[in-house]
Amino acid sequence: MDFNQKFEPQGNKIIHGAGQSLETFRNYWNAVGEFKPILYMCYLRINKISEKIEVIKKEIKEFPNSMLQIGLNFKVKDGSAKTKEIVKGVYDEEILALIDFTKKFEKPIFLRLGYEFNNPRHKYNPSDFILAWKHIVNLFRKNNVTNVAFVWNCCTAFNRDIKDIMKFYPGDKYVDWFSNNLFGTKHFANNKDEVTENFVKEAEKHKKPVMIGESSAAKVGVLNGKESWNKWFKPYFEWIHSHPIIKAFCYINWNWAIDWKQSEWGNCRIEENEEVRKRYVKELCNEKYIHMMNYNDFLKMAYS
Repeated sequence: MDFNQKFEPQGNKIIHGAGQSLETFRNYWNAVGEFKPILYMCYLRINKISEKIEVIKKEIKEFPNSMLQIGLNFKVKDGSAKTKEIVKGVYDEEILALIDFTKKFEKPIFLRLGYEFNNPRHKYNPSDFILAWKHIVNLFRKNNVTNVAFVWNCCTAFNRDIKDIMKFYPGDKYVDWFSNNLFGTKHFANNKDEVTENFVKEAEKHKKPVMIGESSAAKVGVLNGKESWNKWFKPYFEWIHSHPIIKAFCYINWNWAIDWKQSEWGNCRIEENEEVRKRYVKELCNEKYIHMMNYNDFLKMAYS
């Protein structure tokens, strides 16, 4: 299922990504053997882009062939949304710093603007969100950026009606990929979650490939070995394989109690249970997955 969108793999291929800190990515990198992720996940805040870019530059040196999957938060640290300010140009200097970085980076970047826009904690107004999205994309286009795919990322767990999610859609001319974040198995197991399935249908309707922007074995973890695998990982990969429109997945390799102070989500670091790690690596053996390679080789197998 191909739509000829920016950096969409041709044919039945799935980009492999992981994160979302230097330490946990490094552990994941070592755990998966020869099947290294090609996407390195990282995050920016709209008012701290310049500062965090310097951190990303240092981190990515350890994985020089990696492409980036970046989540750009439209909120500042106190939690207030800045969509109106983005539209007014208040953060143009920061956005231009990101643009300068992306042009120098050269390799493909998947940019999740205002990720999880439908999270009620973000309190985004749909109209303001759309205007902010368009403002940023227009700045990238004005500056002739060619190595960025714009990823429209929600988390369907926050909504029971797809219409509420689609209120935030900026339009086909401004979006390259659809994306969903998946954590609890009830939101993907056996293809039974209505809003998750409807989101996939909307992606197909709009002719966009789908990225799993964030995922982790939430509330299951890895410590129970085969039981953990069967409860979360097995239905997760089955869901991916049952939807040819899924062209990328990104796994958060966290112990949530340590890495995010969210103990109820458990330890999801795949390297910390050998049974899970071996099964995970066996899954990654599937020729569908696109692992670490020279980015020029990736470009030969993806739409431009």
